[in-house]
Amino acid sequence: MQRVMIVDDEYMILKGMTKVVDWTALGFTIVQTARNGQQALQVAREQVIDLVITDVRMPEMTGIELMQQLQQLPQPPVVLVLSGYQEFDYVKAALRLGAMDYLLKPVSATELTTILTKVKQRLDERQQQQATQHYYVEMQTERLVAGDLTTGQTAQLLTSAGIPTDQHEFTVVCCNVVPAMAPLMAACDAQAQRLYYPAADQLIICFAGTHILLNQFIRQLEADQLITGTAFITVGQRVNQLGRLSESLEQAQTLAELYQFYEEKAPFLSGSARTEWLRQAEIPKVSLDEFKQALAVGNQALMTKLVQAIFAELITEHVVPSYARQVAFLILNAISNYQSFSNRAYEDQLNAIDEAPTMAVLETCLTTLIADYEPKQQYVFSQNINRVVDIVAKEYAHDLSLTQVAERLHLNPVYLGQLFKKEVHTSFSKYLNQYRIDQAKSMLARTDESINNIALAIGYTNSGYFYKNFRVICDISPKEYRQQHQRRPV
Repeated sequence: MQRVMIVDDEYMILKGMTKVVDWTALGFTIVQTARNGQQALQVAREQVIDLVITDVRMPEMTGIELMQQLQQLPQPPVVLVLSGYQEFDYVKAALRLGAMDYLLKPVSATELTTILTKVKQRLDERQQQQATQHYYVEMQTERLVAGDLTTGQTAQLLTSAGIPTDQHEFTVVCCNVVPAMAPLMAACDAQAQRLYYPAADQLIICFAGTHILLNQFIRQLEADQLITGTAFITVGQRVNQLGRLSESLEQAQTLAELYQFYEEKAPFLSGSARTEWLRQAEIPKVSLDEFKQALAVGNQALMTKLVQAIFAELITEHVVPSYARQVAFLILNAISNYQSFSNRAYEDQLNAIDEAPTMAVLETCLTTLIADYEPKQQYVFSQNINRVVDIVAKEYAHDLSLTQVAERLHLNPVYLGQLFKKEVHTSFSKYLNQYRIDQAKSMLARTDESINNIALAIGYTNSGYFYKNFRVICDISPKEYRQQHQRRPV
């Protein structure tokens, strides 16, 4: 249903307009009436209105002035104007400003029906264009984070999303365990943060702007009750190059895994620790780039020096303990990508970080870990990862998650996720998604099964999500892939 607001300073006109036609049958619903332009403008700023029908002559603010203000909104409504026979100069001014049509008082039901039919067609076309544009931005944002866009494609995406091409501060924000995506996406659009895409129960946002603006953004989401209940936010490090967004995403998702690990602990859920932990989303994340470079070449002395410098900075900034533990966990996570830990050893390291009573003890945990650092190159999958790969091959069509697999293998999900990434060089979710798409490609080429049925057969309950993922990975639609690869029987 298209949402309508009627504006007129005469009560009888407002009352009559609501009854003159069957609005619902025509595809409209009247969500608001207003007695003056100021009231109408306030409503339009607070909620989405698709069609405004307004008198041209009203006290305080004329219909013409209202139209001028409505055009400044992120999504201006279609406008129809009401007038008397003596007010045609106002009507001409309204048409010049972009009003779609006008109605003379008293309003004829036949004339209104004819005009509303045209308005409905225009609004439907506009929504279709917006949906196409929205899908394009989502799809390309996911590719941007993965580093799959050319310079030209990146510039085109930023323009489509309304992001200045000279913007140089970006931070990946993960909204986790989101109960409803649509209101959260609408809030992002309203705050001109249109670089986002959904992934399972996460909304990944590439926030463009300073940390101060990011702080305000997060607090607004919380104030609007969009992040509530089991939902929570994690934030990666701020980067100044779009090519490094994947690093920010990895940090944000790693922190989400850590949160879910802690969430299993009753004291964490019920105490102030949870609130304190979540507030860390507002603190700029420490960059571990230099540490990772030293780690990659096995320079233990430099790794120790950098950890000491990081903790000196944390002490100077007077950060709360929970944030220091987040940083320590990220350092452990980086080391685990190069050194093999048993599940028990990994749990012991997590517990040591969690239970460290002071910053000095926390720093010692890490410097001791570095002193004992022994990188091991693995050229074949370990037994646990072979079991994960086997589960995916057999059960990809079912609802699978890393947490479920970890429970079956009696392993910590955070540990298993890091082990999988270290050995397979991609995350579990990306591996599962790629495996499903590979199965879809085979079915598209070998069978005449409908695309929706193929999506269901490989584990996608949402065919739209399947279409989007297929295009991201294959760069063409499932239908186009079938046309190019299907082998017809001789």
